[in-house]
Amino acid sequence: MPSLYDDLFEEDGKKSKANDSKSQPIDLDNDRFQETGKESLDEILILSKQFNTKAEPFSKLLTNTRAIDHEIEKGIIDFFLVAKDKYDQGTLAKERDYYNLLQNKFEAVITSMRDLGSIHLETIKQFNRDIDKDYYSIQKTDKQVQSDKEIAIDHINMQRKILADAAASLSILEEALANTEDRLRNYINAGGVNNISRSECEILTQKRIDLTSGKSYHFDYSFFKMNLLDKTAIAMGMYLKETTSQYLNKLNNVFR
Repeated sequence: MPSLYDDLFEEDGKKSKANDSKSQPIDLDNDRFQETGKESLDEILILSKQFNTKAEPFSKLLTNTRAIDHEIEKGIIDFFLVAKDKYDQGTLAKERDYYNLLQNKFEAVITSMRDLGSIHLETIKQFNRDIDKDYYSIQKTDKQVQSDKEIAIDHINMQRKILADAAASLSILEEALANTEDRLRNYINAGGVNNISRSECEILTQKRIDLTSGKSYHFDYSFFKMNLLDKTAIAMGMYLKETTSQYLNKLNNVFR
């Protein structure tokens, strides 16, 4: 009866040919063995959670800002007739108060928006750098990785929607500020309590340009405005890495 060990050893005590081939050494330099701490996909989900935590009070700020109340509506008839400005405050003092209100609203939104934009930038950077079809996790199954990828993409698209909503509000406030400056100019050298100097108007305009162009906060909010293509891609839950690489390059320039 053959021994159970006949397949392991030859008669002379040497290992059999079946066991001659040397096992391949494990490549410890492989990226999958270089993970320290949390995996990249988990870090992205943590960043998304940080964004969401800040986004909730921010969304309420946008609600309370009521930027839509200051929207300048322009119809075809406005190009042919000089219609009364419904935002005309009637006096210089009231125009100043209205201007300060718009400015305070703008500053409140852009300050918080910049914080969210920073988290969004870090999220996009890490996703584009580390996540692709070959992403490997030593802790999760392929199915779980795919699920987490989809969750991350959903979060990124939601971030863009929130930032786009904020950009729309700021755009309305920016136009309202410029429109108020036009009314303030009507009081240049008007005399009396309704008098404002040309120099003060020029300074107000320059400060507004610095504020709304991003110079004051080193943050160009206008980047987050969405065109129809952006809205369609996000609505379909798309994440095209090539397109997003271009998006990332431009996003880096938002903070300047």
